[in-house]
Amino acid sequence: MEKQEKLLLIVNLHAGMMKIKAALPDIIDLYCRQNQDVTVYTTSGKGDATRICRERGMLFDAVVCCGGDGTLNEVLCGLLPLENPPMVGYIPAGTTNDFASSMKIPSNLLEAARRAVCGTPTPIDVGQFNSRYFSYVASFGAFTESSYAT
Repeated sequence: MEKQEKLLLIVNLHAGMMKIKAALPDIIDLYCRQNQDVTVYTTSGKGDATRICRERGMLFDAVVCCGGDGTLNEVLCGLLPLENPPMVGYIPAGTTNDFASSMKIPSNLLEAARRAVCGTPTPIDVGQFNSRYFSYVASFGAFTESSYAT
């Protein structure tokens, strides 16, 4: 029997319109059928995904993030400081999912979940300001909300 990979599934149940709640059992079933040893962690507030990735990320072969762009950013912020960060997959379940659109990640949650573990890994650029990482947009100053309002 082939070795099971350890997968951490971090889920922001409140992202977007909370559409992930209906799809979550099917996503977990998909991962189990792909020989993944799945641990599910649901976030409960800002910074939660960063904390769990920093504390437990090194115990997993892969981390799949399910939420919006902010949840993805938190996951990356928790994993990047690790000596050997695991691979990261993304299931876009936020309101606008700008990052997913730019990376051509499917909006269908089950298809995105399948690609997160069965697809071809794609490297992305990640920036850093001092000790803070960003994966898509970094902004500061008086007009930071303008990109979201446009």
